[in-house]
Amino acid sequence: MPIGLGLCASHAPSLFFSSYDGWERMHHILNDGHPQPPETDSEDRVTIEDRIPRIKNNYRALREKLQEYNPHALIVVLGDQREWFGDDNIPNIAIYTGPDAWGYHCTDSIDSGKEDTVQGNNEYRVRVATDEGLAKSILSGLTRDGFDVGNLAQLDEKQTALGVPHGWSNLVPHILPDPSNPIPVVLVFVNVDDGPPIIINGQRCLDLGKSIANVCEDSDKRIAIIGSGGMSHDPKGPRSGWVDEPLDNWFMEQIVNGTPDNLKAMFSFRSENFVGGTGELRCWITVAAAIDQLKKGHKGTKVDYIPARKVTSGVGWAYWDLYANLGLSE
Repeated sequence: MPIGLGLCASHAPSLFFSSYDGWERMHHILNDGHPQPPETDSEDRVTIEDRIPRIKNNYRALREKLQEYNPHALIVVLGDQREWFGDDNIPNIAIYTGPDAWGYHCTDSIDSGKEDTVQGNNEYRVRVATDEGLAKSILSGLTRDGFDVGNLAQLDEKQTALGVPHGWSNLVPHILPDPSNPIPVVLVFVNVDDGPPIIINGQRCLDLGKSIANVCEDSDKRIAIIGSGGMSHDPKGPRSGWVDEPLDNWFMEQIVNGTPDNLKAMFSFRSENFVGGTGELRCWITVAAAIDQLKKGHKGTKVDYIPARKVTSGVGWAYWDLYANLGLSE
């Protein structure tokens, strides 16, 4: 059955805080010691307190789409910042094919002034159900299509303690209709770090998304796909706090115009604007390509975009609701 719904969302920690003080604390944690752009001064208490409910509504819009489509499985395309993968092994593409796991979200975690890690704290623990069968089918299909994919079938002690990477765990309470009874997921990791010149580029992400779409057509399940991360940001890096609005707006234009092939040159050359967290846009490219493979030129819907410098990120939300066009609604 074809993928019927595509989603993309940013996952920066501050987006899940409910207070100006929480935003300020995270801003200083990430950006102290780095020169800030002049626009940062305009993000005062009034501005941020206006953004907080706006952001919650953006996640609600995606959650309602998931609830309406009611998928049997959700493919999550995400990165990993040395959480499950270390310098000894960073695959360009990997799939978790193991059993259910746990993660730790950060919702309201430092609003009260605490800066303790959420890992190991049951207050922030979320269940991550997995679809092992679909994960293995996607792994086999991608290999058949010429992708060299890492197979993460079992977690070691450190990976278990850290929990599912924040690219999904942070989103769980805000995206899933019922986090206590979560939609089974397939975690597809792409290398989003700066890394060496051989790191996965835009064209390869397009190819990856198309291959995932083709594999899923053989399934009898209703499947959705989400890309987590982005947009432009470089937390704790030399451009920490700076947002590349022209890049973000151009990228979002390709989503709403149904022209993801225009993204093929991204990450194929070295640029200071592509380093750091901006690499998470690879997850968006993969999702956009999967949708385009199913219906060429299908236009995405932009939910919102905010150049949020105190979040140290341009943040965005978008979706593609194919299910009505393809007759896939429940």
